[in-house]
Amino acid sequence: MPEIGGVYVANVTPFRDDSSFAVDEEAYLDHVAWLAEMGVRGIVPFGTNGEGPSVTLGEKLRILEALFGRGLPIQVIPAVMQNNLPETVEMLRALEDYPATAVLVLPPYYFKPVEPEGMVRFYESALGATGHSAIVYHIPKYAVPVPDRVVRELPVWGVKDSGGEEGYAEAVLEAGKGVLLGTEDDLWRKLDTGPQGIISALANFIPEEVLELYEKHGEGDEAGGTALSERLQKARTMTKEYASAAVLKKLAQARHGARMGTVRPPFVPVPTDYDPTPALQAVSQGAGS
Repeated sequence: MPEIGGVYVANVTPFRDDSSFAVDEEAYLDHVAWLAEMGVRGIVPFGTNGEGPSVTLGEKLRILEALFGRGLPIQVIPAVMQNNLPETVEMLRALEDYPATAVLVLPPYYFKPVEPEGMVRFYESALGATGHSAIVYHIPKYAVPVPDRVVRELPVWGVKDSGGEEGYAEAVLEAGKGVLLGTEDDLWRKLDTGPQGIISALANFIPEEVLELYEKHGEGDEAGGTALSERLQKARTMTKEYASAAVLKKLAQARHGARMGTVRPPFVPVPTDYDPTPALQAVSQGAGS
């Protein structure tokens, strides 16, 4: 089983700003290369902030093939968000050809509620199609919530916890499974529960600050860490003014200068007069330089 932990990026997907809304492969790879240079542990392509449900399986596999072909020093944990068992299995089987660190598997997200037995049946069938370590994607805001007891019963590495319910991560950790935090809300306190790492949206444009917070927690620097956590929370709030993926792309482009394109409908891009400076300065005065 691969070593999973540290700071991962819920990396965005640049689309061409024309009538095609095609995935901009060059921009995608340039952004990931910058993230690798900044020192993050890995990326999680085609998740929520990567607009995964809006990207076809063929597009995902084409980008992943190009990404792995670059040989970047970075872990890759593709998100599998196909919303039905057959296509979930199809993507997992296709990913067997790639050196992914793990796979992040979302349950089907239309039919609600789902009995725990049904959830187990889905995951057992899906996991039979992959030799990669699997991580359950718990994001009740958008999908069917995965009860912690289901995670504990499955032969998986653990869970990406984007729900943040009190006691959820602790219950998974107590069962000997891993946890990757999927939100920056109250991040310093949540790191105290003992998760192995973070999957951060903010790291698309301020990876240094997210890495610094993670390191401060490891060093026990509570004063510096809590202050930084509060600034990250402020920056996160500012990314919610418009569609998060759209804002994150503008902020990332402001950091490294490479084009980041637009969002794919039904998302709407940020206004043309959007100013990224306040969000960048919310964390540190030097972040946008």
